[in-house]
Amino acid sequence: MERDKICKKIKAIGRAALTADIENSHSGNIAIKTQDESGRECLAITATGSQKGELTPDKICYPTLKSTNYGHYKASSETDIHARILQIPCVNASMHAHTKQATVVTLDDEAMPKTNPRKPLKPVDPIGMRYLDEIPVDWFAVASGSKEMTDTISERLAICKACMVQAHGAFARGASLEEAFFHLCVVEHSGEVISFAQQLGVDLVAARRKAEELRPWFEEVFPPYSPDLNDRIDFPDEVDTVELFLTQGFRSFESRYSPFHTGSMSIRATGSLLYAPRMSMPHDLAGPMLELFLKQGDSVEAAWGWDLEMSKTIYRETPLKALIHCYPSEAHAVALARLDEIDNGIQKIIPIDAEGGFLYPAVPILPPRPDPDLLCRTLLDYHMAVVAFGGVWAAGEQSLGEALRHVSSIKDICFYRIMAKSRGLDLPRMEPERARSW
Repeated sequence: MERDKICKKIKAIGRAALTADIENSHSGNIAIKTQDESGRECLAITATGSQKGELTPDKICYPTLKSTNYGHYKASSETDIHARILQIPCVNASMHAHTKQATVVTLDDEAMPKTNPRKPLKPVDPIGMRYLDEIPVDWFAVASGSKEMTDTISERLAICKACMVQAHGAFARGASLEEAFFHLCVVEHSGEVISFAQQLGVDLVAARRKAEELRPWFEEVFPPYSPDLNDRIDFPDEVDTVELFLTQGFRSFESRYSPFHTGSMSIRATGSLLYAPRMSMPHDLAGPMLELFLKQGDSVEAAWGWDLEMSKTIYRETPLKALIHCYPSEAHAVALARLDEIDNGIQKIIPIDAEGGFLYPAVPILPPRPDPDLLCRTLLDYHMAVVAFGGVWAAGEQSLGEALRHVSSIKDICFYRIMAKSRGLDLPRMEPERARSW
């Protein structure tokens, strides 16, 4: 890869990491396997203390993979770790980020020195379970660039896609830089879901047990991550629609409605749908924008599985014009807190905040893998639904903007409930009586 392209890609990923709040202004490091002028394998890695979202070419160093040829005060102090990671077969990129929520939920106060490994981070959300399964955690006496870290992290990432250093954040690898960043975002999303669920008093052991039963469904919902097709745009002449998808995608990522390159959004067209299957898109890191027929298949359709199948069904069976399907961590945590009740029928989230209650007196929680007819009826009646272990579906009768507003509202509605519960407030007493029968 040419050096100007390397700088542009690392800068885009760095800016996205800042937006996702998994870095501060100068933290973390980003590395890509490449070649120097002589054709020798090396890595492109951010300089120590560089501002990842404001990178200039002089802030990227090019050490060799297997020997030190850069001053330690220029390249990242964790260069040796990334060099080892990039020697793992099929790994072309690596990244370290200060994943705050994941770091918090993996802290402990045991006496030092600690024995390894520590208790792993076990996701209880479908995205984390599908892509990472379990994230190992290790403690190090010197948690920045030590030989012990270099040996342990490279061993972990030879097997796992991401791992954590206790009190210091996560490391991840990928076939591409987008994939490494994707894994870090999934780590943080899983940590955030656990953090919110703990504040609600969720039985995480029981929730994981239920999630394990749903693994085959998760395989249908989430395709293997790959940057393939990211440049595909089936309707480039529809400039306004492309700009709409990009704008809504930027907002979805920046507002953390769904982790990087997850979720979908679509618009009904004549006999087809315009479909963005990686809805959460930072600036300069867009996903594919496809036009797919509502009735006949397309060679690319198998990659998008249950999400696309359900989107098509909703358009065929209802007059709705736009859909968003995404995964706000707040909504998933609130659904986890109601798992026992969901087994007894549809439950409802009742807003305790003024704006949420004015716009949505109640929002249904549907069981996992809901019947298509049930989801269609719910979207017609309520405009959105939270699906246990299945994210949020939101519909627009006229526009994609309507659907995005529903998503932004349910994120806030659930956040207020979580924070009120963490303060020890009595949620049922705060719920308007009229909303119970809505």
